Amino acid sequence: MSRRQPALPARVVLVDKPAGWTSYDVIRRIKQSVRGKIGHAGTLDPFATGLLLVLLGQATRISSLIMDLPKEYLATARFGATSTTGDPTGEVRETGGEVEVGNLLAALDRMRGPVLQRVPMTSAVKVGGERLYEKARRGEEIETPEREIMVYDAALLDFDQEAQTARLLFRTGKGAYIRRLAEDLGAELEAGAYLTALRRLRTGVFSVDAACTPEDFSAEVLQGRSGSVQPLSEALSFLPALEVDGAAAARAANGNELRPAPEGRFRVMSAGALLGLYQGEAGTGRPLIVFPEPQD
Repeated sequence: MSRRQPALPARVVLVDKPAGWTSYDVIRRIKQSVRGKIGHAGTLDPFATGLLLVLLGQATRISSLIMDLPKEYLATARFGATSTTGDPTGEVRETGGEVEVGNLLAALDRMRGPVLQRVPMTSAVKVGGERLYEKARRGEEIETPEREIMVYDAALLDFDQEAQTARLLFRTGKGAYIRRLAEDLGAELEAGAYLTALRRLRTGVFSVDAACTPEDFSAEVLQGRSGSVQPLSEALSFLPALEVDGAAAARAANGNELRPAPEGRFRVMSAGALLGLYQGEAGTGRPLIVFPEPQD
């Protein structure tokens, strides 16, 4: 009789994705070391680098919560040219346009705040039951949907007037396409622009500075405690906690409402273990996610 394989512990793994790797390449590499349910919280394009949050075991259930967090990117844009994909993988066409630093700074100022952004053809958004990138591969061009996003900050780090390249820092809410922000800047400045490099620096409280490379990950690393591999309760420590015991802990473990409860989203903890995530409103907490076993 075969022995049952132990459940994969719930962990959030911070990975520094290299250029040329797809997000699934990272997942596939981690699957060489561990078995079980594995996902991620937000893809990165193959040309991009930086923070990819890989979710193991029960942590896959918090994917949408993590993807809702604000993100920070370091982007390099080239002006005076466009790309069919908005990045260096596409066909680049010179426009001959030039940008002055003062005009660029003014355009960045106007970009902050709520922005109506058109989804790029290279995205995975479905239109008519099919992902846009699949239409793009066939050479189709359609008017893609627009969505409101939030740009918390758009800053110029440096600008090379001769090369017409700029290093930009973007802090955005969920659903923002950084390549589209660069293209919109180029269009507004009547010069054209595309991204030559993109690096995700942060997602919420998670920083690429603490990340490991895909090659660094192993089953041994998973069992240890490091900044790159975080237990679920630690990864969610940015949320307020409600400590419960006794009857209240039993209610939380069964996904029942809790009273009294704080306003907003919060963790339910008992004896140092995570029982679930709740949403509080008017003193009543209602379950969002309940874990079948307490998580460390």
